[in-house]
Amino acid sequence: MIRTFLAKAVAALGALALVIVIGRLYGPEGVGVFALAQSILLSAGIIARRGMDNALMRFVGRDAGSSRVSGYLYWAVAHSLCISVPLSLLLVLLRDPVMHFFAMPSLAEVLLGIGFAIPFYTLAFLLAGFFKGINKPATGALLENGSIPLVTGFLLVSVGYVFPDQGQKLVYLGWAYSVAAVIVALQGALQAGLWLREHRAVSGVTQLDVSQKGEFRVASQAFFIMGLAAFMQSALSVMIAGKFLGSEELGLFKSAQQIAISVGFVLMVINAIFPPRFAALYHQGKMDSLGRLARNGALLGIVLAAPFLLICLLLPEWVLSLLGEGFEPAALLLQIIALAQLVNVATGSVGFLLTMTGNERYMRNIALFCSSVGLLGFFMLTPWLGALGAALALAFVLVAQNLAAMCFVWLKLGIWTLPGPNWLALLGVRGPENR
Repeated sequence: MIRTFLAKAVAALGALALVIVIGRLYGPEGVGVFALAQSILLSAGIIARRGMDNALMRFVGRDAGSSRVSGYLYWAVAHSLCISVPLSLLLVLLRDPVMHFFAMPSLAEVLLGIGFAIPFYTLAFLLAGFFKGINKPATGALLENGSIPLVTGFLLVSVGYVFPDQGQKLVYLGWAYSVAAVIVALQGALQAGLWLREHRAVSGVTQLDVSQKGEFRVASQAFFIMGLAAFMQSALSVMIAGKFLGSEELGLFKSAQQIAISVGFVLMVINAIFPPRFAALYHQGKMDSLGRLARNGALLGIVLAAPFLLICLLLPEWVLSLLGEGFEPAALLLQIIALAQLVNVATGSVGFLLTMTGNERYMRNIALFCSSVGLLGFFMLTPWLGALGAALALAFVLVAQNLAAMCFVWLKLGIWTLPGPNWLALLGVRGPENR
């Protein structure tokens, strides 16, 4: 638990540290260009993975000692490469038209390096799902979100120190991210190979039969649909904002969004540790234990997130000043998104409660509906209110999706995750055991 907490803290702070480095080197405009390039990378990664990272966590987590573990891993990696490599080449070839579409100078030179990072970025996420399944959530957390931003930031600072006249060029941002993705993915692959060698019972490549592949594919598709919702929230929303906003205003929105994630990083910790336990407890029929685990996780999240929330709400200008000059206008954006993140933390791991207990279709539909409405909000509010409209649309998606998922967890599992009284039960809405 402590190792995972530290790993997730490093992941959240690493992503924030990268934004700080970019902000200090390139200002709000550089953060805006990076936000758009990163959203394109996130989109490619979601399409290439097709939900297989979460499917690996689920199927490997059910029985990490099974001889099928290596089969699931190799099958997922092979199929993701068939998509990630062509996407990589496509982005490299079309980087100039993409730059002209968004009317954002310097985007093409960043996309050159970002394009080559796609296969390795995808591999790192697949390995993260595998490590979570074998009960190594700390390693998974670093592969998923932490190590690549940290290494990228280190490389950017090193280039600026060694070549002070060249370090201000945005082209180095894309190549630094690409080199970081290669290093992290290969290091993760080495760790996975060593684990498989140590566990000889699962190290052999066991061919999956048709039914096993079908079950894995169905679960992956469900997670992929959920990933599309994440794509809408984290990537497509930034692209829409990037179409209507200039690079500087987009940089303000991205900086507020990234800092506000610090409020929700404790939920990232919980989501790295608990989902395999959710699947195991549900598979064993221990619903009382499952409910206690979910409620304790939500309560822990609130306690740990409170200091970050207070700092973001009371001292937003000071927090934004860490990124350098010119970011103070994002203070209100930071406060809005931080409050939405509080709801995200307070409801707990409701999304994984549904997906790890065979109710993934409900989470899929909730995520798609809320994200679609949120995208409509981006289209309507961003041209009208600018970055403030983008922040309001993002906050709506976070709040609506988590509250809806919390209600469905009660309806389908009879588990109430929000600390405090069960107001659905008080309103006469019954869980499954009382029907």
